[in-house]
Amino acid sequence: MVLTPVVATGKVAGAWWLSRRAFAQVRLPHWRAGCLIFVASAGGVAGSAWAQTVPPTGSEGAPVIGQVSVSSPLSTNGANNQPRFTLVPSIRMAYDTNILRNVDQSGSGRDNLRVTPGVDLAYSRLFGRVALKFSGSVGYDFNDRIRSLNQSRIISEGSMGAPVGAACSVKADASYRRLTFDLNDTQAAAGSTSATQVYNVSANCTRESGFNPVAGFTYRSLESSQRRVFDYRQYVGSLGVAYTQPSIGTVTLNATAAQLRRPHFAELTGFDDDTDVYTLSVGLNRSVSPRIRISAAGGLTKANPRRTGVRSFLGASYNAQVEWLPTPRLVISGAALREVTNQNGISATYVIRSNYTLSAELQLSGKSRVSLIANRSQRDFRGEDLSPSLLPIRADRSNIISARYNYDLSHRLRASFDLSHRRREADNPTYNYTSTVLSSSIGAHF
Repeated sequence: MVLTPVVATGKVAGAWWLSRRAFAQVRLPHWRAGCLIFVASAGGVAGSAWAQTVPPTGSEGAPVIGQVSVSSPLSTNGANNQPRFTLVPSIRMAYDTNILRNVDQSGSGRDNLRVTPGVDLAYSRLFGRVALKFSGSVGYDFNDRIRSLNQSRIISEGSMGAPVGAACSVKADASYRRLTFDLNDTQAAAGSTSATQVYNVSANCTRESGFNPVAGFTYRSLESSQRRVFDYRQYVGSLGVAYTQPSIGTVTLNATAAQLRRPHFAELTGFDDDTDVYTLSVGLNRSVSPRIRISAAGGLTKANPRRTGVRSFLGASYNAQVEWLPTPRLVISGAALREVTNQNGISATYVIRSNYTLSAELQLSGKSRVSLIANRSQRDFRGEDLSPSLLPIRADRSNIISARYNYDLSHRLRASFDLSHRRREADNPTYNYTSTVLSSSIGAHF
């Protein structure tokens, strides 16, 4: 398969599309060595938005406690000279040995090859002191074995930032994702589509030293095309004060109130299943040295479910990241997170989620890099429905190991390759499974 990309800057030079009818005539390989060669030939890793197999770095819901993001020097864009508009055709492939996340058992029919032709685009511009950015992808999933998963996918995100006065600034972010329903948690929604929207507004005032106010609000929603019991809404508001001192960094005291809502649960069951969450946290953001940076927040979280019979929660929550640069080409990062949130694909009142990630990224050359990622996630589900069609998970533990290789073909075009292995163990053995995914892509990187 030969793919000739077309890149447009300023005005669109052209676009590439592969029609569903034409693609249906292509015979896709099955689980053989030839399949692996076919998948690897495209050369790269499908991003987490496409493969849905990359270990998560954040949560399904907005964090209950805030954090200051840590950006690697290897991924920082210095880009006043970047093109304002870029349009790139793309193709992504993912071979999964257990696409439906079945419990481990002998037999065939669980593996699947997905091919997603599409278009990636990006736009950025500065209007006076207001900076606008937008990136997105549109494509269609073709599956060789599980045809019920064939459907379109749309991924888009944008941001706007503007200074207010000499020391303050306001930033707004929005994202929309329409994808195949994530089957990592349940098969009850196989063939369904999930649409996720996230809107975030934050404001802060930054001074070299002294006290500064911080505030933020996040709205997040998920809607399933088939199983409305999985739909949720999340409202998170935070207000705090930060103290900056060059000798110690920035210390932040933050109070957060979150509402976890299941909007259709009452009409389906006859009773309310919402939860209110309150958190008080203290955070520190500090560059220990030119090669070490720490961002950490920890506090106490209280979850009050409205549904009778569901246990409340009072315990520690935290969100921390450490980044170390042993050499200019090597970045080693660690992250730890514990929060109370909603969960996609689980009919639970709320979830207590812990996530731990260790990663290393090595810049091999100016155009290529390789990375290794290890991730462990633990979840405790509170208030699961005990209906026959949705057996409770109770709690689970997932381990993921992945390796990636990226090669920049041009300023905006990247070829990538990813190999990952995932194992989940649940208190209910029905949900135990292992899965290995080999994915590749040629498309835009932002």
